[in-house]
Amino acid sequence: MYVTKIPSPVGNLLLASDGQTLTGLWLEGQKYFAATLDGDAAEQPELPVFRQTAEWLDAYFRKEPLPALPLLSLRGSTFRQAVWKLLLEIPYGQTTTYGELARRLRENGIPAAPQAVGGAVGHNPISILIPCHRVLGTDGSLTGYAGGVETKRFLLELENSVNGGYPCPCCGCRTFPVPTAAALAYICPVCMWENDLFTASDDEPSDENHGLTLNQGRENFKTLGVCDSRLARYARKPLPEEL
Repeated sequence: MYVTKIPSPVGNLLLASDGQTLTGLWLEGQKYFAATLDGDAAEQPELPVFRQTAEWLDAYFRKEPLPALPLLSLRGSTFRQAVWKLLLEIPYGQTTTYGELARRLRENGIPAAPQAVGGAVGHNPISILIPCHRVLGTDGSLTGYAGGVETKRFLLELENSVNGGYPCPCCGCRTFPVPTAAALAYICPVCMWENDLFTASDDEPSDENHGLTLNQGRENFKTLGVCDSRLARYARKPLPEEL
């Protein structure tokens, strides 16, 4: 096993490799730091996979087009492997929720609850390249990042500064910056969904939204332009082109 350290805008990063593939990337001080790293690891900064990873990270933090990912090798249970595979499918600048990941796993015949998904996301051994920072609470809250909430906010803001605003979990329109720590709630100016309640599922009723679930709000938005039929007269028609 081989390791090296490189600096980054979010602090020093520890990289690990088996000599051919990248097996670990941890932020200094993060939860589960170096959890899959064997005890005997030699410093080898000139490994080709380390150079390729550093080039990818340099492009990422400079907001430049990303090169191909280095070869990745992940050690973990079958369930965690399935979750990490889904993380790799989240597009740059977009987000998903723990509940949505659990739903996709169940569709593939893998029993999953959002809490179990959260545990697997938290144990992701290759931060940033496997974008666990793109997983949010159902209300859009910045929860559960092993590298810390401020780092998660930094990475999301970096990506959203390239792709536009922060997506509303109901309508998906990019109308917000990443929520600040002091924000108690925000209401989407397009669909009018109130985003301030953590729910474990997209099908859990939201008291703030008169008992609607996110999935019901999304269906209403498709047909009415707002999350709640009682707000139909306030719908923005047509939607602004920039959204």
